[in-house]
Amino acid sequence: MRRYDPHYTTENPAANTQQVLCDYVRKGHIGWRAAVDLVRDVLFKNANKLYHLDLDFSELQEDETGVLSGAYQTDADLLRTFLKDQPTPDFVRICWTDYTATPRMRMVPFRKFVTLLNEGKPTDIGITKAALGMLQNDLLVLGASATGEYRLHPDFSSLKKGPIDGHISMQGEFREENGARVALCPRSVLHRAIEYAAEHGLSLLIGFEIEFLLLERTSDAQHQYTPLATDGHAWSVSRYFSHPRLASLLRDMVTILDSMSIHVEQLHAESCPGQFELILPPLPPLEAVDTLLHTREVLHALATQAGYKLTLHPKPFPHACGTASHIHLSIQSPDGENPNVYGAFYAGVLKRLRAICAFTYPTPASYERVRDGCWAGGRWVAWGTQNRETPLRKIRGSHWEMKCIDGTANPFFAVAAVIFAGARGIADRERLEGVWGDCEMDPAVMSENDRAEMGVKEMLPASVGEALRALKGDKEMVEMLGEEVVERYVAVKKTEEGLLGRMGEEERRAWLIERY
Repeated sequence: MRRYDPHYTTENPAANTQQVLCDYVRKGHIGWRAAVDLVRDVLFKNANKLYHLDLDFSELQEDETGVLSGAYQTDADLLRTFLKDQPTPDFVRICWTDYTATPRMRMVPFRKFVTLLNEGKPTDIGITKAALGMLQNDLLVLGASATGEYRLHPDFSSLKKGPIDGHISMQGEFREENGARVALCPRSVLHRAIEYAAEHGLSLLIGFEIEFLLLERTSDAQHQYTPLATDGHAWSVSRYFSHPRLASLLRDMVTILDSMSIHVEQLHAESCPGQFELILPPLPPLEAVDTLLHTREVLHALATQAGYKLTLHPKPFPHACGTASHIHLSIQSPDGENPNVYGAFYAGVLKRLRAICAFTYPTPASYERVRDGCWAGGRWVAWGTQNRETPLRKIRGSHWEMKCIDGTANPFFAVAAVIFAGARGIADRERLEGVWGDCEMDPAVMSENDRAEMGVKEMLPASVGEALRALKGDKEMVEMLGEEVVERYVAVKKTEEGLLGRMGEEERRAWLIERY
């Protein structure tokens, strides 16, 4: 009988064999040499003889660091390669993002971490199951338990320097004691979405825009933060570089991220005083989200060091422009630029957009930003070519921008929901053409008849409660995301909404600014 393996599937036996062997090497059950010999003797030689292939078996060679060139690399190999020509760090961060999009971590002294690796011991960490059922202030929601423990496994492929000197960081995934995925783990939900998309022939690239606001701290207990006093600050103006301290901070953001192999594509001023936008490169979905989260931590750290407060709050000031975190998507799989393919994908997203908003607009502050006529994506379920007043903007081909998302969203959930919805559109052969028209103007200024002609019939949710009801009412989305995930997410968001609702307006704003 085959030993149970939670990663094993029947769809791809070759990938299964690779996974099992790699796991055995990683856990130290067999050495890499024994694994190579096994592949040669059992797989290569048998196939070569059976099918008369007359092929030669090529041995992999070690490089100067002792790592096999082109081979599966152990965690120790990945760390050794990563640290080559770098100073020895002091700490290793193992990170996760909870249901409130709060970044959390465990920090291990590097000495201890390396000792575990060298001795062949696990580097995963025990974390209370309550970690996936808490608010920002550690209040436990109904249905979550303080009993029991998950194992937080570091993903060495996500290794990054920082976010501060002397630290290196990795994203972690929650697993059960037997190694099985935890259904509630946000990162695992994105993994499942990527796998679901692959089953339907889809691979994607994701790119994020990070809008952020720099604030000055005050001594006023009631008004803790104030906008930067920058003359003429507006969208894309150049004047913000005239302030030496601010210019130095913006330069450091780009150069330090570059040293971490995070290559910023653009940086410019946005409309609100002290507001800027930094554009990250397109990457596969999981890597894109990992990069986004690490970049945010770097930006927060640098801003704090410079004496500023950086916030992602969607609407920190009532009469100023809001702050978003737009997603760029493009389909990279074969036929991805075929209008029938990407049309079906985005039709699937539009069909389920109200439910998706439960993840992309997750706080009451999110809905303070949702307005017509201010380039925020508007309030209508619609799309348009180069139309910034629709939540989905077509740029060209399969490259579209999703505008209805902000920095209070957990990006693992948000991207997973979009991928599930789009892939389901492919599976169900949803049609964009003839159902949703290409809006050439702001749907808000259209007549009712014109909107009906364009298929614009629904509005985005106007509150967290309405978004959660839309999510719970979408049986397909609940099925794809998992009933347990949706139930826990709704519980967290309802409890969070109650907590925020008991605060005064200014108290709530300051509370969220401090945490996002």
